[in-house]
Amino acid sequence: MVRLGRRARILAACTALSLAMASSWAAGPSPLLQFSAERKYSLSWDPLTGAGYLEKDGVFVSFAFDQPYILIDWKRIEKAPAPYLSEGRAYLPEALAERISKILDAPANGSKHSYSVAAILIDPGHGGKDSGAIADLNEGRIMEKDLTLEVSRRVVDLLKSRYPARKVLVTRKGDSYPSLEDRVSMANDVELGEGEAVIYVSIHANASFNKQAKGYEVWYLNPEYRRTVVDEQTVKEKGSDIAPILNAMLEEEFTTESIILARKVYDRLGAEIGQRSPGRGIRAEEWFVVRNAKMPSILIEIGFITHPEEGVMLSSSAYLRRIGDAIYNGIVDFIDHFER
Repeated sequence: MVRLGRRARILAACTALSLAMASSWAAGPSPLLQFSAERKYSLSWDPLTGAGYLEKDGVFVSFAFDQPYILIDWKRIEKAPAPYLSEGRAYLPEALAERISKILDAPANGSKHSYSVAAILIDPGHGGKDSGAIADLNEGRIMEKDLTLEVSRRVVDLLKSRYPARKVLVTRKGDSYPSLEDRVSMANDVELGEGEAVIYVSIHANASFNKQAKGYEVWYLNPEYRRTVVDEQTVKEKGSDIAPILNAMLEEEFTTESIILARKVYDRLGAEIGQRSPGRGIRAEEWFVVRNAKMPSILIEIGFITHPEEGVMLSSSAYLRRIGDAIYNGIVDFIDHFER
């Protein structure tokens, strides 16, 4: 699930793909929602990409509608009758439902290798020549680039203390200006082992001509935005018929886990500062960093520096520490969720 070692296993699995396929498949489709509920499987699927997965006890079977393949536990691709949509409902052909049940109900499923978030990249927005939003308060001028750096330092320090064996990276440590491309490349270029993941958290502060605008937000990539997460070399090596299937599966993974990460951070911000700053929701947008980071990624707006009261709060180091603590705890909550 993520731009992780698991991604490498997905791509490597194609080389072992068997092209043998039964000449006919049994009839009698099962409604997907009913099938997952009756068998007590966890179900996740994205109607926009047409990809999803069924899971039980840490074992996954991924699929894409109208594609005659399944991906078994991120390791092996098999030919299979394609799931499909009919009159707005999702169905599994009988032979596919039987195969999925055999995989997910296997007694050996209890002994699984673990997955881990091996790297966390924190991205303080703006910096250097790019001040970001600016507000003049009675206490003086505040700039977004300074607030994001202070919050990010707090998050990074806490993460390094808790996870000394993990890679905790930051796009800038001082008042420098890495380009947007540099920030994303730093995350996309992290080397990961089998079962390892990286997540991307970008931190910003908001501003508005409406002086009454107030509150925090967490953003993830709009699921309607289509991107390529399988590289050109993989397309060349594995074939143009397989690459779109892998791409759809990976995109669905990124979207699902980005939403979970966004929710964990948003909930922690509410618990920490919700009595002083309103939550404005978890939202989808096509920010550069979240659409180009090939992993679960979110962008956090910690508040409006242009609001008379919230701007004053954001100029306080004590308040920024509370925001940093909330972001840190949200990341920890996500890692605990992911690694279970």
